[in-house]
Amino acid sequence: MMPNQVIKLKQISSWMLLLVGFAFAKAGTVQTTQDSTEYAAIDEKIKKETLAALDSVRPQQKRFLIDGVSGVIGDYVILSSDITQAKEQAKRQAGISDLSSCELMQSLLAEKMYAHHAIQDSITISDREIEGSTEQQIDYFKNVLKTQDEQKIAEFYKKDNIQQVREALNRVNRDQLLAQRMQQRITEQVEITPEEVRQFFYDIPEDQRPLFNTEVEMARIVVTPKPEQAEIDLVINKLKEYRADVLDNGADFSVKATLYSDDTGTERQGGVLTLKRNSPFVKEFKDQAFSLQEGEISEPFETMFGWHILYVESVKGQVRDVRHILLEPFISTAQKNAAREKLEKMRDKIILGDISFEDAAAEISDDERSAENGGRIINPNTGTARVEVTRLESDMASQVQFLEKGDVSGIIEETDPTGRRTSFKIIKIIDKIPDHKANYSQDYLKIKDLALKDKQVKAIQEWRAEKIKDTYVKIGEEFKECEILDGWN
Repeated sequence: MMPNQVIKLKQISSWMLLLVGFAFAKAGTVQTTQDSTEYAAIDEKIKKETLAALDSVRPQQKRFLIDGVSGVIGDYVILSSDITQAKEQAKRQAGISDLSSCELMQSLLAEKMYAHHAIQDSITISDREIEGSTEQQIDYFKNVLKTQDEQKIAEFYKKDNIQQVREALNRVNRDQLLAQRMQQRITEQVEITPEEVRQFFYDIPEDQRPLFNTEVEMARIVVTPKPEQAEIDLVINKLKEYRADVLDNGADFSVKATLYSDDTGTERQGGVLTLKRNSPFVKEFKDQAFSLQEGEISEPFETMFGWHILYVESVKGQVRDVRHILLEPFISTAQKNAAREKLEKMRDKIILGDISFEDAAAEISDDERSAENGGRIINPNTGTARVEVTRLESDMASQVQFLEKGDVSGIIEETDPTGRRTSFKIIKIIDKIPDHKANYSQDYLKIKDLALKDKQVKAIQEWRAEKIKDTYVKIGEEFKECEILDGWN
């Protein structure tokens, strides 16, 4: 293989950003066509007016872009303002300010092309899923801005009110999700063999193999403050009252969820969730969802998040639409102090050698999954025990970087984004692998992941090259010097 044909590992991330679409490219005012929503009518009107304008200035059978339009791809129009907004959003959400207009245009073209062909292939996204994504984004910025005032969120997005923010994000998220579904369809059958992984690695010149960050294998003990029984009884009685009001008086369950639920991710949608048996929900929640018939409401039940009641709204084969109300019992400062003291005493016993870390985890840790394995943590992204220090949350990373193999940390206090749940934990470093150049044996799983991503990128490239042939694409003159866009014209 010639040197200029070699694929560098450090390029893979860049390729994935450009070909699969920037994660932050949610700021473009992108529109799609779904007749079931009010946005569809607006979007269709804009599209028709713009395309009509394009057709009206078509001398010698050529289309020219009108002012304010940077490009057209399929049924989508990319406005100059989309580029500006994408750049602002990139800086706002990802802290990236040096992206060129050429790069942003490529990202938008790719996203619109995937979304366009997703519609052609009858891929659909439910309004509920779109609205769920929108609410997650709004909740994220509430946490970032440390405010629950939705008007401040509107000002952050430079909108008059929060409803305008939701409408804009809904349009953006619809296309973003369509593009993601199209990419998944393209790559879902792509697999990698061990021989392909080996070839991928050894095709990289040794001096170009990247450094992998410091990794650790850890175990942990987690102690979570428990509410007093009186507080538990209080929320159970409230949930029973809500349940009775719905069953006996015909009250609206969704309204109660909006008014009273502590689940900030679903409260604005009336507590609605869609799940299958393999959905990533806690066991107790799924057991309730699949033990009830359509229209039934559960008795109050407990999960790691608090106490719930659950209403089965509809059953569609193996899919259930449910609504729930979550209440979290109040935890006093005294209970928090008691939890911390419990962990401090156990840590002292570990340091003195009176008990092993593994036995201590089995005895007191509230993290049941890791407690069964001596507190050992498994990285959910890789299925292995290793995790990069740079990917740890800041408070834990600051502790881990000064610990060596066999060390036990001090008490680490964690509070969830809502500020309502606090836990205390200690960690033990089982192993620590310092920064090192990629090694085939030691880093096989990472190399396999990179090789698979490279193969997926190539599948997307081939798909794009084929689809461009029968997709209308027109790019504005202001992008004629963008070499990165040569393949789109």
